[in-house]
Amino acid sequence: MADLKLNSFDAWLWSLEGEQVAQFKLRDLHIAAAEAGIAFPQVTALTVISDGAHPAEALAAGVDGIESVRQADQVCLFLARTASRHYVVAAWPAAENVYHLIGSVPVTSSEWERVETSWLIATAPRLSPVILNRPDFEAIGDALAEHGAIETARMTARILRDSSSYTRGWPQIPGIRRPTHTEALREASEMLVRTLTLDVEGATRVHLRRTSGASYYRGDFRLFVDIVLRRLTSAASERRALLAGRDRQPKQPVREILSMSLDGVSLGDPRARDNVVRALTGVRGIQVAVMHENPYFHVVGTDFLNGSSFDVLVTDDGHVGIVPGLRSSVGSLARITDALGEALGMRDLALCEVRQLLSDDELFD
Repeated sequence: MADLKLNSFDAWLWSLEGEQVAQFKLRDLHIAAAEAGIAFPQVTALTVISDGAHPAEALAAGVDGIESVRQADQVCLFLARTASRHYVVAAWPAAENVYHLIGSVPVTSSEWERVETSWLIATAPRLSPVILNRPDFEAIGDALAEHGAIETARMTARILRDSSSYTRGWPQIPGIRRPTHTEALREASEMLVRTLTLDVEGATRVHLRRTSGASYYRGDFRLFVDIVLRRLTSAASERRALLAGRDRQPKQPVREILSMSLDGVSLGDPRARDNVVRALTGVRGIQVAVMHENPYFHVVGTDFLNGSSFDVLVTDDGHVGIVPGLRSSVGSLARITDALGEALGMRDLALCEVRQLLSDDELFD
């Protein structure tokens, strides 16, 4: 351990025997640290869905920067490094094929940036995050409000009409109430909310991120796990259930499609249609071709990482249809829908009956 440049919490966590890690729940992590005399740090979390592989299996296979892996039951610890330091990331099971990646490094650090970028790029489409929608932010805030008054400390967003950034902070001033999460989200009604930092009863601070992530800064850690991480788990489980088993059989008529409703985006605008293509081709391994531009917009694509195929259809304003192909994995569909949702401002994603604009022969197999 002497040659490892770990903070005290990571050094303690990495020193535990496998059975010790497996015996306590994530919500009790702060208690176990306190009993060991370790100061509990801020905690950064990212919730991911799996195609069936355990994160240990996906991440241990050649991800740059991971030096060692320890697994105990379903909990897995990864010892990672950068040029200047080591750090530990834990993969904690949350639900069937849903895991939390947990670390003590800040979300703004280069170490965590590697987790959210190079780690997930290397494991795609076996591991995938899922973006949160506005109702997810609202639901987390509402649940936290049951445990104390909510005030918003900071919010970041993207203005949809011109893709410019928006940042608003509310300093804590005695005698002046800061906005609730509902009031802050109402202010951003024409925007795509990216992050939201909330204070609960002035004691617990959490940071919510659109990319299925959250940070615990201080206060009641169990509240963070029971409310925030549980809602991220629900969002990931719901998305996985929606995307699973969507492969079409040969010659099977298309009866249902994934329908994405959008916030304030006119897909009649050629620039918005260009955004569809840019969003898809920006995903590693995805190649697309535009089949039709008028009177409807039709893109076919393939995920060359695993052979998944799909069609994207725009037939009316404010909605995008995604038609899974003969092979369409959960991970590929998650990457596709997240890319489109992030670029266009997804309000929600649902399964709906298809309106037969195209013949089955026109859909990409």
